[in-house]
Amino acid sequence: METPPRPLSCSLNGDELLDRIEAWREVVQRATSRRVEGDRVVAVYPNDAQLLGRLRELIAAEAECCAFLRFSLEETPDAILTELRLPEELPDSMRTRVVALFGV
Repeated sequence: METPPRPLSCSLNGDELLDRIEAWREVVQRATSRRVEGDRVVAVYPNDAQLLGRLRELIAAEAECCAFLRFSLEETPDAILTELRLPEELPDSMRTRVVALFGV
């Protein structure tokens, strides 16, 4: 049985959406590097337990409201690596906004 397609929209709006964007901005500014590679946004963060917890919290929250975004997180001894995969069918206007928030 095929999995139904995930909607390409965020279920947040108004103040909830603005609060989430601000939360991500606060975290993303702590990245030591960020780059966009095709349909992926890769970020490296310092290995900090509090930051790791916040990243996990935000990634879990995104899975609830923006199921079309696919995050992965890897902890190494020196860094936290995140990867965000964007679906190919994501409209350009939405891709631009997502990359502006998470990318370079």
